[in-house]
Amino acid sequence: MQYFNKLLFSALLSMPVCSIVAQTARVQVIHNSPDAIASAVDVYLNDLLLIDDFEFRTATPFIDAPAGVDITVGIAPSNSTSSADVIATFDYNLADGETYIIVASGIVNVGGYNPVQPFNLEVFAGAREAADLTGNTDVLVYHGSTDAPTVDVVETLVTGGATIVDNASYSDFAGYLELLTLDYRLEVRDETGTVTVKSYEAPLSTLGLENAALTVLA
Repeated sequence: MQYFNKLLFSALLSMPVCSIVAQTARVQVIHNSPDAIASAVDVYLNDLLLIDDFEFRTATPFIDAPAGVDITVGIAPSNSTSSADVIATFDYNLADGETYIIVASGIVNVGGYNPVQPFNLEVFAGAREAADLTGNTDVLVYHGSTDAPTVDVVETLVTGGATIVDNASYSDFAGYLELLTLDYRLEVRDETGTVTVKSYEAPLSTLGLENAALTVLA
C-alpha cells in the first residue's frame, strides 16, 4: 500500500503546481485479461511505473489516486523500460471522493481467439471497500469471460433456486448483491436459466467475509 501511494504522490508532484490540490479518488485495479501475451504487464500512471509485473488474476489494494485532473493509464509488456513501451493507453479524469474498480479485460492479440473481444479497461464507479450494512457481504459480479455467452447465476443452497444475476453479458457489471454472510451454492446457467454450465461453492461464512465487499469475476 505504501509503495503505491508513494508512486501516486510522486505523480502528483510531477504535475503543474496549479494541479496539486487535495482531490483524490480511491481505485482498485484487477487484471482479468486472459490473453497469454498479457499474462503479466506493467502499468504506468502518466510516465511513472505504477505496477510492475502485474499478473493475471491478481488485484491491487484500493489506493488513493489523483482526482480532478487528467491522467493517463498505460499498459506495457512486463519487460518494459519506460512509458514509451506502452501498447494501450486510457485517459481518465476521476471524480473527487469517488471509488472505482478498474478491470483489465479482453484480448490484446487478435490471432488465436474466437471471438476477439478487444482489450480494454472496464471502469465501475461507486465501488465499495466494505459492506453497506453491518453483517452482510456485498458482492460485485463482473462477466469477464471473453468466449462465454449471456448467462444467469442461480443460487440453489439457501434460496432454493433464486436467480441472483439475470442475463449478464460480456463486460457487464451486474451491480452489488447485498448478501447475508452465509455459505451459498451458485449455478451458472444459459440465459434461459434452464441449462447449467458450471456450479461453484461461495462459502462467505466459512471464509469469514462478514462486513466485506468483494468482486467476483468470470
